[in-house]
This record gives sequence, structure tokens and C-alpha cells, in this order.
Amino acid sequence: MDIDLRIDKYDFHYEFRKNPSAFNWGFHPERMIIRNEGLRTRNGELYERYLKAVFPERCKDEMNDFWRILEGLKQVTGQEAKIIFDQHGLNIVKSDICWEEEDAIFVPGRVPDEEIEYLIEDEELILNRIYADWVTSRHTLWLDTSDLALERTSGLSSLTPSIS
Repeated sequence: MDIDLRIDKYDFHYEFRKNPSAFNWGFHPERMIIRNEGLRTRNGELYERYLKAVFPERCKDEMNDFWRILEGLKQVTGQEAKIIFDQHGLNIVKSDICWEEEDAIFVPGRVPDEEIEYLIEDEELILNRIYADWVTSRHTLWLDTSDLALERTSGLSSLTPSIS
């Protein structure tokens, strides 16, 4: 979906243009959409321009995080995602934009089985938490493996990225 259409669609739902103060840094639909577009297209300049205009105090740290995530961002098949999830015992993913959109970027994680149903949140348009198996039937998906890579290089044998 075109970025302008996506912003309009999400604004229709959240009304963030009319009510910008109602949205904080962590739950800001427009920011999440522009970040998603920048990551998928490898266009850091797009996201940096936005941050400088809207969140200048966060720009430096957020751009450092952007480049770190970009290193671990992969477009994989659903089958490849299932292999990664199975190999590392990952049972939940968090999406940046609506999990049903093909452009959503997913961060995989692991939570105790008895807690997972309490964490599932699939009704918002941003920051959904869903069962990892829900995305493995896709032809392709975007997977942020940056936290997995960090733990692998640190020598930890257990891959348990935070899903909060």
C-alpha cells in the first residue's frame, strides 16, 4: 500500500492528525508507518526527516536503533519464518503496523505458553501481538531478527527477545 494511503487509512481510524497530543512516542501511528516504510525501503533519510520535524529530541537515539534493526531485517517466506520460530522456540510476534498487512514488520519472541493468550492483541492497527503461527502461511513476510542476532553474538544459547 502507498504510504500516503496508509497514513490516511490509519488517520481515519485513530484521528492522530486532529488529536496529535493523544498519542505518545510508543503508540504513534504516523511514526510507526513512516518507520516501517523507511525500514522496508532502506530509506533512513525518510524516517530521519520525519523525526527531526516531529520528535527532534528522539532523533539521534532512534536513528541508531533504526540502523541496528535494518541490519537484522529480512524478508523471508512463511516456511523460512516457521523454521526460525521452531528452531528458537518462538511463539509470538509483534507487528509494527496492522499484522494483516503484507508490509508489516514482525519482531519474534517467546513467552510462557500459559501467558500467551493474555498477550494476544490483534484488534489495533499498530503494535499487534499475535501467535507466530498466524504468519507462517504467508508467501513472504518481513522479520526483524536484530534482537536474535544480538543474543547470538553475545554467546547466549537461549534466544528470548523481549516482546513488550
